[in-house]
Amino acid sequence: MSEVMVFDRDGAAVSDPVMPKFTIEPESFLAQVSDSPVAERVARWMAEHGGEQAVAISFPKFTDGRGFSLAARLREAGYNGELHAVGEISQDLVFHLRRVGFTHFHLNAPGIERIDRAVLEPFGGYYQAAADGSRAHWQQ
Repeated sequence: MSEVMVFDRDGAAVSDPVMPKFTIEPESFLAQVSDSPVAERVARWMAEHGGEQAVAISFPKFTDGRGFSLAARLREAGYNGELHAVGEISQDLVFHLRRVGFTHFHLNAPGIERIDRAVLEPFGGYYQAAADGSRAHWQQ
């Protein structure tokens, strides 16, 4: 098993990160047997945990995108703490993870101390706003 390194949203390795107290598993969170829509489940989560300084969202496999949706929902609901992406993620996903509001990325030791700016911001503009604070050119 390889060592995991934590990087912040600016791409710098974090030597002593605040570790989340718990991890949200999107599969169980989004697939709960309930009559309530996801928005209501997110609102309940916010009422109970919205003040947490740091929360992790797990990606059980590379092809599971539910963590992206859940992060966006939490940001839309007003969660302002750190969001850590953990599990099966790679540098290839960091741009997208940042767009939906993740602030920290737990990567299997990529052998670098900083994620390249071209990975963090591969485009010069956007067609729509996102949780990362970016705005579309027409919104400026």
